[in-house]
Amino acid sequence: MFKTVPINGAGLLERSLVLTYDDGPGPNTLPIAEYLRAKNITATFFVIGKHARERPEVVVRVQGLGHRIGNHTWSHLDLIEEVRTGRDVVAEVRQSADLLAAIPRPIAFRAPGGAWNPDVADALNDDATVAAGHVGPFCWDIEGRDWEAWRADSSPAAVAERYLAEARTRGRGIVLLHDSSADGPEFVATNRTYELTRALVPLLIADGFRFVPLDAVPV
Repeated sequence: MFKTVPINGAGLLERSLVLTYDDGPGPNTLPIAEYLRAKNITATFFVIGKHARERPEVVVRVQGLGHRIGNHTWSHLDLIEEVRTGRDVVAEVRQSADLLAAIPRPIAFRAPGGAWNPDVADALNDDATVAAGHVGPFCWDIEGRDWEAWRADSSPAAVAERYLAEARTRGRGIVLLHDSSADGPEFVATNRTYELTRALVPLLIADGFRFVPLDAVPV
């Protein structure tokens, strides 16, 4: 069932963080998943359907490492705009869900760009099967705009400090990172979120944060 208001991490215990990754799978997805597994951290990877179709073995492997796979629609469109112009948002969600048939239900859902309103919720909830198979949408509390940083050729260490500062300000929450890009191969190729993850996780641990799975977020 899709909620009218997006779910965030405000209900988590103090100093608790949920790591989430959007827009994969891409070249960095499996290295990130393996690194986190070695650290006993469970993350959620919100995959774009058309990317998952190209790398099905990565989705299987990431799930096998104990991480959660979420639905991030088929082609990463703005759902508010899609509903406003009368396009079929149900198909955007269903097509990815069908591809991810092996993922346990309900599957976690995140709207591209966080674009969400009651009209989108109503449109998706009108399809009983799609609604029953999902929970969300999950938003985020902590964002260091990693995708933007790679376009500016920022260093992973500098971006990690930005995320750390945001985590200290918020105190808890869902962290948004991007293991790939929805904006084309050139942006996929410049993604450095694997390096960012390796820099960020030790900083957060040293600062007293702990990592919890998405299941810990009250819905």
